Amino acid sequence: MKKLIFTFSLFAFFTLSAQKNIGGKIYDKHPALEVVDAFTKAFVAGDEATMRSLTTDDFKWWQMNVMEPKPSPIENLIGRSKYFSENMINFNVKNRGQAYSDAIEFKGADRVDVYTYQMLTGVDKKTGVILKIPRNSIFNLTKDGKKITRLSIMDSQLKWNKAYEAYNTKKNGTIYVDHPFISKVRLLYAHIMTGDLEAMRSLYADNARISDAINSEEGVFFTPDEEIENLKKFLETYEVLDVTESGYPDLLEYEGTETQTIISWWDLTIKNKKSGKRKKHSNHSQVTLNKEGKIIREVYYYNAAHLPK
Repeated sequence: MKKLIFTFSLFAFFTLSAQKNIGGKIYDKHPALEVVDAFTKAFVAGDEATMRSLTTDDFKWWQMNVMEPKPSPIENLIGRSKYFSENMINFNVKNRGQAYSDAIEFKGADRVDVYTYQMLTGVDKKTGVILKIPRNSIFNLTKDGKKITRLSIMDSQLKWNKAYEAYNTKKNGTIYVDHPFISKVRLLYAHIMTGDLEAMRSLYADNARISDAINSEEGVFFTPDEEIENLKKFLETYEVLDVTESGYPDLLEYEGTETQTIISWWDLTIKNKKSGKRKKHSNHSQVTLNKEGKIIREVYYYNAAHLPK
């Protein structure tokens, strides 16, 4: 029995070994990697001479994340390089996180391939758009690893489109200075002044999220019931004597949404009940309402350190 098991195990070992097929070698140090690094630095610097010196005469490149990738000449890539180097602040292309490039010599292939995993970054001087675009590229080099023959680039076209659109004028909805839903925000602050927290609670949807942007930790939200309890504690110490619109509320109706966002600015005169001191206090609010006119999202901004002592 032991002999049978040993024989079977030996057969399985040789069977598995026979199934392995090495298709090539991967290097983390290789002359081709140095060529790719030099080409990337030249691309960032807008260095046409170096880019040409590191590529073959028949060099082509492809933008892969499009519907129909087509080969482009090096002149096209040089044009992009010069534009970015001249019109981007802190333009750079560097390894993404702990990733590094790999040089691969595929078995039977008369070339060396370099796979890069990078991040393209910079700030557009004209629009202020901050670019942070993951970029994966495949460089095909000659067998000796000295010249680049082909380049395939894969990066986010959605992010590029956002950067390009910043050069245009585009509407994204309508702004209303008068609208029935604006009354919801006015009532919100009126109820704070009168102390009618029950009426205030009725303005919120039960699933609403409320954020005190300045005085709370990032990502902390309150439910409507929690917000009402917070206001009860606030009104134990302070009295709201007056509420005045600073400017007027604007209702923003964004394209493609069923919600409305109201931005508003307020001056509140607040009294410290214990000291009797009064102080005018500025407040900014962003409120989002559903199609029924209930508040589903509220972010307000005020500095609690400026309240009367």
